[in-house]
Amino acid sequence: MDAVPVDAVFSSEPYGTELARRFGAAPVLLDPPRETYAVSGTKVRADPVAHWDALEPPVRAWFARRVVVLGAESTGTTTLSRDLAAALRARGGVHALTGWVPEYGRELTVVKLALARAVADPAGPQPMVFDLEWDDADFETVVRRQAADEERAARAGGPVLVCDTDALATTVWQERYRGRSTPAVRDLAAAVPPRALYLLTSDAGVPFHDDGLRDGEELRPWMTGRFREVLAAQRVPWTELRGDRQERLAAALAAVDLLLAGGWQLADPLG
Repeated sequence: MDAVPVDAVFSSEPYGTELARRFGAAPVLLDPPRETYAVSGTKVRADPVAHWDALEPPVRAWFARRVVVLGAESTGTTTLSRDLAAALRARGGVHALTGWVPEYGRELTVVKLALARAVADPAGPQPMVFDLEWDDADFETVVRRQAADEERAARAGGPVLVCDTDALATTVWQERYRGRSTPAVRDLAAAVPPRALYLLTSDAGVPFHDDGLRDGEELRPWMTGRFREVLAAQRVPWTELRGDRQERLAAALAAVDLLLAGGWQLADPLG
C-alpha cells in the first residue's frame, strides 16, 4: 500500500521543523513559548512521572515499567505481586494508579474445573484439578488473554505495572503440563511489550499450600530451576527473592526503586 503523504506537521517545539522537512511537509509551529499549555514533549521525556497526568492512555502504556512476578506453585507469587502493587499505591501521587494484573491461567483453571464437575456423574467422585486436561490451544488462550489484560491495565495505570505472571512464564507452564513449549506460544510471548523487571519467588523455605487448584508440590524445585534458566537467557533484569513475606517485599521495592531511578532511555529530539 502506498504511503499517505504528509501535508503539514503541527508542533510547539523546534524539532517540528526538522520533522516536517523529513516528511516534505509544511512546518506549523503553535505556541512555542508554551503559554497556553506548560507541558511539552521535551518536558515529558525529561521526567515522564512528573507529567503522567498529561499522557494519553497509549502513551502511558508505552512508558509503564512492567514488573512481572513469577514462580512455581505456592511460592508466594500472587501474595508478593499484590503486596508490591499495594505498597506502590500507598506512596500516593501518580503511583496511586499502580495497576495489578492477575494470573489468567488460574482463572481458566477454575472455569475448566467447574465445567468438568458440571458434566461429571453426581453419584461418583468429583473431578479434581489433577484430572483436568490441558492442550496447546489453552496456553495460546492464556498468553493472548494475559497480554490483553496487561495492556488494558497499562493504559489506565501509573508508572509501574505489577503483573502476576506473564507470557514468558506461560511458556514454562506449557513445558510443565505439555512437556514442551510450542512455537505458537513462544511467538506470542515474544510479541508482548518489553518487560522492565522480573521477580522470581524462590520455593526455598515456603510450605506448599494446596488450595484445591494446585497439583505440583514435587515439581516446585524443577520449576524454580527452569525459571532461572529462562530468565538468564533473556536480557531483562531479574532477581530471585527469598525470605519471609516482608523480606521479599522489601527486596522487590528496592529493585523497583532502582529501576525507576534509572529513568527512561530515550533518544534526543531531532536536531
